[in-house]
Amino acid sequence: MDLSDRILVFGDNIHEALWGREKWLASVHPSGESVVAEGPYAGRRLGEILPGFPLLFKEIDAKTRLSVQVHPNEATAPATGGSPKTEMWCMLDDGFVYAGLRDGVSPADIERAVADGSFEELLVRYDLKAGECVFIPGGLVHAIGDGTRLYEVQQSSDTTFRLYDWDRVGADGRKRELHVEKALKAIDCSLQPPVPSRDVKCPFFDFRRVAVKGAAAFPGEGFTAIRAFRGGFRLAGRDFSEGDDIFVLGGAPFEVESPCCEILVTT
Repeated sequence: MDLSDRILVFGDNIHEALWGREKWLASVHPSGESVVAEGPYAGRRLGEILPGFPLLFKEIDAKTRLSVQVHPNEATAPATGGSPKTEMWCMLDDGFVYAGLRDGVSPADIERAVADGSFEELLVRYDLKAGECVFIPGGLVHAIGDGTRLYEVQQSSDTTFRLYDWDRVGADGRKRELHVEKALKAIDCSLQPPVPSRDVKCPFFDFRRVAVKGAAAFPGEGFTAIRAFRGGFRLAGRDFSEGDDIFVLGGAPFEVESPCCEILVTT
C-alpha cells in the first residue's frame, strides 16, 4: 500500500460539555467512533480498519474548569466497574491543571473537602507553558483548569468518577452527580504528583514532541498519530497545516518534511 493510502484523516467528532468541548481526534469508543473523511478508506470507521484499537486521542478546550476526577486503573477497575484509563496531557496553549493530591491527604480529608467546598486546597496545581506535558496514570486525582486547551492521549475508556464539581449546576439547575465512594476506591495513594516533561512513555503509548528541520524519519510500525503543533509539514506529497491531525497506518518507514516545525507523535 502506498504511503498516501496509509494516511487517515477523520471527520469532525465533537462532544459538547458543560465546561466546554472535546474534539475526539481518533477513537473506536462506542461513545464516538472516528470515521475516515477521505481517501480509499472514506466512510469507514476506525474500528473496521483497526479492530480493538486501544487508544483515544482528544483535543480538550476547557472554557471553565473540569470536575475533580479520577479514573480506575487495571488493579482497581474490577472493584469500581468501568474500564481502566491512563492518560497524558500536552498543553496546546499556556494554562493550568491540577494533578495529584498534596502530601498527607487522607480519605477523610477528601470527604470533608467535598462537603465544605475546600477541595482546591488538597490539589497540586501546575501552571504550564505550551508544549509541556503531564502524565496522569489511572488512580491519580486530577482536573483541567479554566481557559486551558490541551491535547490528550488516553486508553480507550470513558470511565470517570467525579469527586468534586466546584458546586456548579447544569442547564437543568441541578448539580451533577458525584461518585465519591467509587472515586475513593479508584485512588492510588502510592502515586506522586507528576513531573512536567516533554515526552511521555508508558505501557500503553509512547508520546514525543519532535522538532523537524528538513526531515524526520519514522519506522512506520504499528500506527503513528501526528499533530502539527507548531507550523506545518509535508508527508507523501501532501501539505498539512498547524493544528491538523493525521493517523498513519503501519507498513513501511516514512519521513515528515518541513523547513521548521514541531509535531506531536504517538506510537
